[in-house]
Amino acid sequence: MRLNTIFFFFYLSASGSALTLEEAIEKTLKTHPNGQIASLQYESAIKTTKSADAARYPRIDANANYFPTKTFVMPTNGVFSTKQGNSLHGDMSGSYSLWDFGRSRDRYTWALRAQEGAGSMEKSTQNELIENVWNRYYSLALTTSLIDTAEASVKFYEGQFKQAFNMRKSGLKTQADELRFRASLLEAQDRALRAKSDYDKASLSLGILIGSDELVVVNPSSLDQRCEMLSLQNISLETLRQKLRDNNPQLKALRLSIDALKALSDAANNEKYGTVALVGSYGYDNSLSAYDSYQAGVVGTIPLYDGGKLSAEAQKSRIAYTIAQKEFENTERLLWQEVYGAYRDFKRADESITSKESVIEATTQSLHLIAGRYAQGLATYLDALESQSTLENAKSELAQVKYQKISAYAHVQKLLNQGENDDKK
Repeated sequence: MRLNTIFFFFYLSASGSALTLEEAIEKTLKTHPNGQIASLQYESAIKTTKSADAARYPRIDANANYFPTKTFVMPTNGVFSTKQGNSLHGDMSGSYSLWDFGRSRDRYTWALRAQEGAGSMEKSTQNELIENVWNRYYSLALTTSLIDTAEASVKFYEGQFKQAFNMRKSGLKTQADELRFRASLLEAQDRALRAKSDYDKASLSLGILIGSDELVVVNPSSLDQRCEMLSLQNISLETLRQKLRDNNPQLKALRLSIDALKALSDAANNEKYGTVALVGSYGYDNSLSAYDSYQAGVVGTIPLYDGGKLSAEAQKSRIAYTIAQKEFENTERLLWQEVYGAYRDFKRADESITSKESVIEATTQSLHLIAGRYAQGLATYLDALESQSTLENAKSELAQVKYQKISAYAHVQKLLNQGENDDKK
């Protein structure tokens, strides 16, 4: 059992169990600031919708004022006289828009679509966080595998160095063998140290993502286990692109934005037609004398001249609507490029894994034979070094390919809005 594996199980016995992917996702979604910001933006959009909806209902206001002293001017027989007294006034007024050519309805539609779009963006943020958890979680598992490979090389070169040292003393090998194996040993030790440094950075990165201040540890076998269970359905490119259009929350948010801006544009275009409103009020005054006042009626307003403001606002809203359409087209193309690339990378990874596993199997057998032949003086140190280097590279590349497969899978799941469906497998 290698050193890092021993350390891992020692850590587990001391601190509990390794962090699972499901736990990492749950903690990230609960604590990450980006997720909280997206939730707050959605809540803000809900309040905006309520505000727009309230504009479609009557409005009632109450007013009151009291002046302990006030000067009243009164005409008497053509002569003005003044009198000091107190003044009390109170009234209630109400108004209701009978007809505004659909502007209130359009603004409510705009707010409602913006709210739905904020919900889609919240989902998009959650999917992005889930993908980040996948990548950092299995990046940590990858560095564990690279440590294992590097330490295996250290062990091999230590054995070969000691063997060359003893054989040189016996006159069976030259000093070149001993020095060359020692150089390879030092290089392998340096790679092991770099891998351990990468592990610490990957552990910190995952810890920050999930909001933990403690050392994060994952199961060393999680990379292999997850890689073996992943699969993507073989579908046509047309179906894959259609699933992207139908399911991607970012595209859904952009479609809703187009609908919202269309409603806002319609409202801006109808501003020039004015408003017809029902108004009424009741008031009480106690200034020198007490009396009640009433009024009720219909008020119509229509803008005659505003220096071109309404026209400019209407054009501005139409431009914003057109820009939103273009943004949707551009984003859909970029996302299709991403999902296509990730889908192809995932499918190609299985072939690479099979190839690397075959290389490892053949090189392991070859290295065993060459090591035996070297001990008998039938092979050179170059043969041993070449085989060990090939084996180490193949193991490292196999781990990298497995990580790339998992990363490609997570990216496809995010883009197709399926990121939460597979984290509990």
